[in-house]
Amino acid sequence: MASIASDLDDPFRTSSAIPSIVELATVNTTSPPSSQSTSSASTDTDETPNRAKLSRPTIMSRKSSTNVIPREAPTEAPPQEFPPDDARAMSPRRSSEETDKMLVSARLSIERRAQDMQSGLEAIANQIETVSRNCESLDRQNQALQDAIGDMTRSLSRESLNSKKK
Repeated sequence: MASIASDLDDPFRTSSAIPSIVELATVNTTSPPSSQSTSSASTDTDETPNRAKLSRPTIMSRKSSTNVIPREAPTEAPPQEFPPDDARAMSPRRSSEETDKMLVSARLSIERRAQDMQSGLEAIANQIETVSRNCESLDRQNQALQDAIGDMTRSLSRESLNSKKK
């Protein structure tokens, strides 16, 4: 009977089998889950007097998190001079001379590689020409051999015909 009376008193309660949002928020998280799901009547009688009124969370401020910069403001910060012991002065950035040296060395290495590749391509092209010349020569020799074999077979066939006739 106590659980039915508490159900009528609780406006958030829709059914005795389904716990309300308020009950779920006030359930002790340290207790094992088996004790929470044993019976709804025991949770109604145990927690109704201890139930605290829940308050809404405070609204965050609606200030913009972006900084508004006027158009007239300089877009780049002026270069700063740092003392020699400052870590910003000791950054591993390269000077323009170092980058120019690196650029020249990279260009030279690329040009060397391109020349090596071109010479390799020329060697391959020369080899292809040599092979094609050899192939043409072999084709001519093959044709000459076929002609010679054809002439021999014709002459042999004539001789065999002539010997049969006699």
